[in-house]
Amino acid sequence: MRNLWTLLFAVIVLPLCGGDAAAQLPVAAGRQYTLSNSAWKLFIPSTYQQRPGDVADLLVHFHGDPQTVWNNALYANLNSIVLTVNYSGLSSAYSGPFSNSALFGSILNEALAKVRSQRDFSSTLAWDQLGVSSFSAGYGAVREILKSATYRNEIDALLAADSLYASTAGDGTPLDSQMVNYKTLASLAQAGSKTFLFSHSQVPTYTYESTMETGDELLQHLGVSASAINESGLGTLDFYRSAQSGNFRLWGALGADGDAHLEHLRYIGEFFAELPLAKLAGPGDFDFDGDVDGRDFLAWQRNPSAGNLTDWQDHYGGVAPLGASSNPVPEPSGMIGWLVVIGWWWVVGGRLLGTAQK
Repeated sequence: MRNLWTLLFAVIVLPLCGGDAAAQLPVAAGRQYTLSNSAWKLFIPSTYQQRPGDVADLLVHFHGDPQTVWNNALYANLNSIVLTVNYSGLSSAYSGPFSNSALFGSILNEALAKVRSQRDFSSTLAWDQLGVSSFSAGYGAVREILKSATYRNEIDALLAADSLYASTAGDGTPLDSQMVNYKTLASLAQAGSKTFLFSHSQVPTYTYESTMETGDELLQHLGVSASAINESGLGTLDFYRSAQSGNFRLWGALGADGDAHLEHLRYIGEFFAELPLAKLAGPGDFDFDGDVDGRDFLAWQRNPSAGNLTDWQDHYGGVAPLGASSNPVPEPSGMIGWLVVIGWWWVVGGRLLGTAQK
């Protein structure tokens, strides 16, 4: 019984408070706004870099101390606006409100209106990539949101950080009705049209299916097996298994107590870094993906005001030296490489020719 109360305290109370990880992560600063519900907080980081195209990425996170989420987003080098949603209680505290299918859309619209009202943002700004993440009980909101085909289409990336539980069916597996939309998104991620990141601890749940067991169910659905690994992640995260198929990734972390569960929030930047959201751009990174490659030259060609081409020349092949870098994006194919060469010749040759004709 004592262990049960310890775990409940870890699940309900501690995630809403700051943790020890703050000393090991950068401290994010920026503009903070409480929306029409005090549980909804909007954050525009001071590091935010305006992007061409009148768009911004949004990360919506369910369940967890906002400052911890912001710090981890900075660690992960995200160039995104962050919206946190926190209700006190277990998953029903989230599933109840979000059973109203209009709620998620109204929160997104309210957040967009607030950003548009800022002097340094356009009044016609639109959300670009939409990432949704949850920790622990936050899955209660996500499960309701995923019931809507409209929202499933709008969400580009999903992160379940030790955050998917289910009732046990008669055959001893997670109840299908509570897994079906997660499975749909997992299949889309496997096919490459979405991203689905899933982490789990080894914390047992005796009366329902644990995150490890729901992870197994997703792997079985995809026809994928996890590989044994022995790798350290951010902070005290230690991984013993992993799996990947397309844009679906799973990490299994050691630890079967409340603290092991909390590691997935304290160090959620480990997984934020893998989200396909805009990254803080270093010199020459004109497409905000965290590295400097041929695609940045093409981005500059489409919009020369994106930056100084000399920065691209000087930093080509490098990774933006800001916080934690994400996985490198593959280098351009041969055809794109030739386009870069031809485009470079067109720019440089044209300027030289223009100079010679003067």
